[in-house]
Amino acid sequence: MRKRRLRSRVGAALALVASLALASAAFAGGPPDETRPPGGLITRNAARLGLQGDALTAVQAVIDASGARHADLLAKLDTARDAMRELLAQPVPDAKAVMAQADAIGAVETELHKNRLQAIMEIRALLTPEQRKTLLAIRDEEHARHEHEDAECEAHTQPPAVPTR
Repeated sequence: MRKRRLRSRVGAALALVASLALASAAFAGGPPDETRPPGGLITRNAARLGLQGDALTAVQAVIDASGARHADLLAKLDTARDAMRELLAQPVPDAKAVMAQADAIGAVETELHKNRLQAIMEIRALLTPEQRKTLLAIRDEEHARHEHEDAECEAHTQPPAVPTR
């Protein structure tokens, strides 16, 4: 009986640690739009797209404006997350306040995503049909490369299999 209770407590403790680790990893990493500056793909591939002169200047203006909005939104997100940390640090957090703050954080994250999409749409409108086709091919190449790199990283970080009896 005593061993069963101990195993139960150890199991519960391990489950709690695992759930906290997952939650903190998800919270710390943030959505992709936080970590990617607007216009990175275009900037890295401007020559390959044949962007030059006025077209390049116009695209760069969109990237700069989007980047400024991105920085402002990241500052708002940091402030919103700090407020959440303060709420959760209270001995007995107010559940309604925590949920309201979660909504506030979600709203800023949505604005980050919309800012990125707005820049993408504005940039695409400045490109010729051939440049848009090339841009989509470049995007697909980068996605495939990242998926391959992610798969390699995952293979190296998998814990060793534990033999069962």
